[in-house]
Amino acid sequence: MKKVKIVSIALLSTLLLAGCGNNSQAKTDKKAESISLKKKESLKAKKASEKKAQESRKKASSIKAKQESEKQAQASSSSAVQQQSQAQQSQQQPTQGEINRQRGYDPKGNAVMPGQDHAPGSDVYGNSDDWVKGQDEWLKEQGIVDSNGNETQNFKNWSSQRDDAWDNGQEDFPDYDQNQQW
Repeated sequence: MKKVKIVSIALLSTLLLAGCGNNSQAKTDKKAESISLKKKESLKAKKASEKKAQESRKKASSIKAKQESEKQAQASSSSAVQQQSQAQQSQQQPTQGEINRQRGYDPKGNAVMPGQDHAPGSDVYGNSDDWVKGQDEWLKEQGIVDSNGNETQNFKNWSSQRDDAWDNGQEDFPDYDQNQQW
């Protein structure tokens, strides 16, 4: 009986040890399989992510190319419209001289004499008449007007003193002399 006990204990311990060994081997196999499965999933996710990134880059570059071509098309269209507009404006807009003539003035904007085609003291183009130019020059030489055509202060003073003298009955007031201070 002792032998049977010893044999059964040995058999039982062997079975137990074998069962424990198989159980730990199964756990190890499951762990390895789980790690392998996680690696595969990670690799799949990484590939999918790379594929999405690549598609996104392709899409972005095609959008950018499309936007650039649209910008170029708009720029060329805008340029063509602007050139056409400028051409129309240059053809349609009359000159200021033409506008003045339509409104009854000479080309420089001076009122035209009734029944005439030019303003008093000017020719038909609005330029000063030669006689008028001579008069303007004489007034400048005499110191009555300055280079801008405005009366000089000396002439204004003489004119004021002359008017006062006339108002007081003095009719023999001296003529204007630019060399004399008034």
